[in-house]
Amino acid sequence: MTKIGANIKKIRTARGLSQQSFGELFDLTRGNISSYEESRAEPRLETSLRIANYFSIPLEHFISRSLTVNEILQFKGDKLIDEERTILHLQLRPVPFLNENIYMKCSYQEMRFTDFSLFPQLVLPETTTNALLAVAYQPAIPHHSSLEGYQVRDLLVFEEVTRQNVHLCQHKTGLFTAENEIFLGRYEQAEKEFFLVLNDFSKQVFDWAGGGKFWRKMAVYRHEAT
Repeated sequence: MTKIGANIKKIRTARGLSQQSFGELFDLTRGNISSYEESRAEPRLETSLRIANYFSIPLEHFISRSLTVNEILQFKGDKLIDEERTILHLQLRPVPFLNENIYMKCSYQEMRFTDFSLFPQLVLPETTTNALLAVAYQPAIPHHSSLEGYQVRDLLVFEEVTRQNVHLCQHKTGLFTAENEIFLGRYEQAEKEFFLVLNDFSKQVFDWAGGGKFWRKMAVYRHEAT
């Protein structure tokens, strides 16, 4: 069980917001907010990200900790009192988000897995200057057997592999995207060749000049159902 519902109620109290006015900030209804606060439902992960970002609260704190009113006020107060410091330490950026709907459209070739500019976006912490891609995990995406522990709607955040970070990829989780192909694999090296391995029969040879993009896992935000 997460702390999202209780924290939403505390945020509303600290900010003097009704359920209706709080919901309107995030395109939600009063009924949605009531359900969250009473633990009858939980917001989608992307909604939780929006709420946490809006109030400058670290996502992990918002999901898993029972925040105090003082903590909630301090998070926002830091931004108002010293905006430059906040920008430096809590810099955010929009990141293309491959959710279930986008995956289905790409699978039926209504879109391409490389149409990143057409994907919806999540706002995530700025942790690198390289390209980022967020993926909602789902079993339908071809994946390496080592990834069976992920749950539906876990959010995987990937950084594009470059010459500067490729040395960090060995034995790590990775993602390959091409126009009509996507899979989650594990990076392996054999002699001078580098592979993203899907299984014993399928792997993608790493090629800087190839038509696809290689990504390495940067972070995971796990979804907890009620």
